[in-house]
Amino acid sequence: MSSESRIRILTDVEEPRVADFWHQETDLWPKKRNDRRFFHNLFQASKILRIRHRYDVMVFDSEMLGNMVALLSAFIPRRVPILMIDCLWYEPRSRLKLWLKRLQFRLQARTVRKFVVWASHEVKDYARMFQLPEEKFEYIPFHHTLEGFDFVAGNGDYIFSGGDGNRDYRCLIDAVRGLDVKVRIATRLRDWNEGADIPPGVEAGGVTPEDFRKLMAGAKMVVLPMRGGFLHSGGQQTFLNAMAMGKPVVVADDKGARDYIDSGNDGIVVPSGDVEAMRSAIKSLLDDPEYAHQMGARAREACEKYSTTVCMQRVLASAEEIAGHGGGGKT
Repeated sequence: MSSESRIRILTDVEEPRVADFWHQETDLWPKKRNDRRFFHNLFQASKILRIRHRYDVMVFDSEMLGNMVALLSAFIPRRVPILMIDCLWYEPRSRLKLWLKRLQFRLQARTVRKFVVWASHEVKDYARMFQLPEEKFEYIPFHHTLEGFDFVAGNGDYIFSGGDGNRDYRCLIDAVRGLDVKVRIATRLRDWNEGADIPPGVEAGGVTPEDFRKLMAGAKMVVLPMRGGFLHSGGQQTFLNAMAMGKPVVVADDKGARDYIDSGNDGIVVPSGDVEAMRSAIKSLLDDPEYAHQMGARAREACEKYSTTVCMQRVLASAEEIAGHGGGGKT
């Protein structure tokens, strides 16, 4: 694309794993990740809107800063279209909160051309829950996050599991109860076992990000027990990293995992909360090491299309399409 026709993109999405590629195509608005200071973000949003005329499209995370820019944009002229990514939305717990969320997203949708989700079912589920057109949502597959990190993949004597969000470790420990295998769980959750007796060989506790990767790389397999019943699907980063390391994975998930895993081929997906199904999947890998090895090899190959670069190229293409549809971006 020539310098004259290059689409001008402002973003707060800093993606260090593809920094050169991403920063060549965008202007970065620096921010602190998960910064929830209200007045600081409000001030930053107002500064962004003062320079919006310089850009054809803006790309923001669905965090406080991006949400503020989108909300304020709803009330000003000469709006610049927004692509909002990382939309990890939960079902509100009360009617009032649901009404407020619907109002928020309807106002944001005046300027946000697309809300990007990491699971295909979220297109319909978010649209239904928040009463928005399905066309407002776009599914872009998420990515593994191993670029730039060194690790040595081994085949240890333990199962690895990890993470905090929406994890059901009670299901996992019940599934491995009585099996001759160690389990290492990397979590900061205090009540991770929910009061259940912890079988011998099962250990859990918080670790550094580096040790998280090392434990994953050295495991025999990776098992990710996700709770069901949530509006959005999680766990993609964990099981994609495991697959990129060549690990056979077992994922308990109701919806989102099947976007990424061809169950029985490059991983195994079982229903959330189904102890017997998880136990059967784990045993099938323990009892047949060659089957586990081949599954891990296929997982590594499948994960080539889930790199950070591929994901961000899709985000960039969506932003460019939005800018083009906006007739230069100004509406």
